[in-house]
Amino acid sequence: MRVLFCILSLFAAFTIFGKEINVTYPRDAFHLQLIVMRKKGLLQKEFAKDGIKIKFHDITSGVKQAKAVAAGKIDICTSIDTTSIIIATGQNIKLNIIRAVCNPTGTLALMITNPNIKSVKDLKGKTIACGKGGTFHQLLLEALEKNNMTIKDVNYIPMSNAETYNAMLAGKIDAAVLPTSQMLDAKKRGARILITAKGLMRPKLVVAVGKSFAQNHPNWIGRYVKVQDEAMEFIKNHKCESLQLAAEERGISYKEAEWLYNNTDLITSLSKDDIMSLKDDIEFLFQQKLIPKKVDILSQGAAIDILFEDFVRDQISICAVSSRSIIDAFHSSSTNRSRHN
Repeated sequence: MRVLFCILSLFAAFTIFGKEINVTYPRDAFHLQLIVMRKKGLLQKEFAKDGIKIKFHDITSGVKQAKAVAAGKIDICTSIDTTSIIIATGQNIKLNIIRAVCNPTGTLALMITNPNIKSVKDLKGKTIACGKGGTFHQLLLEALEKNNMTIKDVNYIPMSNAETYNAMLAGKIDAAVLPTSQMLDAKKRGARILITAKGLMRPKLVVAVGKSFAQNHPNWIGRYVKVQDEAMEFIKNHKCESLQLAAEERGISYKEAEWLYNNTDLITSLSKDDIMSLKDDIEFLFQQKLIPKKVDILSQGAAIDILFEDFVRDQISICAVSSRSIIDAFHSSSTNRSRHN
């Protein structure tokens, strides 16, 4: 009996230790909570006590993040734009939003190098590049529509962030939408901001997971949320240190990190305005033929609590509740499943 007990104990230990959680870590973007979580080791320490390793993956594109989840390569998208989630939903890739990250309205920008371009209307016939199917793409389409133009009025070339950045510096394109780190570097090299998302759209970056991960590890999700809240508290109490960490991590100056911080609204949950703007985003993306049909969303307000088992086809499940209620819900849900995780 004692031998059997030892064998079972070793088996249990091996089933706990050696596990890993694959999370995205977009290095081209400015996500202060995530930078603090990694650089201060908050996320790693939280799971290390259970022998669970955190493996970071540098994937900036929201579309690629969603596909990585669908392929089983990523467990948690730590910062993904809701435009990519909507498009992924239209392709039957279901992601669940478990937390919000920020509203980068002031840093999501359409940049230009051509000195003769003074307004969006001047982009007619010009060459523009950015990633296809995400927030960058939506910003370009929104800007064109507001000026009574369509994508057919410009020479649009879908490119990766790196390709777009290099093409802009080489003078091969007239305008581009770049992630924050590349946007700052492009400014140093003569590019300038033509417009930002302000007045055009409400960009939303969130934390999202796939269905199986949500169902199998609700307690892990609760712990991730707890760590993100700890990072927010650290930023609140140690702003200068947080910005210095970000500056060093992104290879920018402290002043640049501070500018990004001041122009990025850090959040932990989606507000009512955020949720309502999702309806507008879905309608716009459908009209632009970026999704084959209008997907439904759960938008009853900013206090939605969803059990992860209750997934609805073609819906984006939004958990926009306080951290306490999320953690309590997950802990309660995991009580009956802890033996299986």
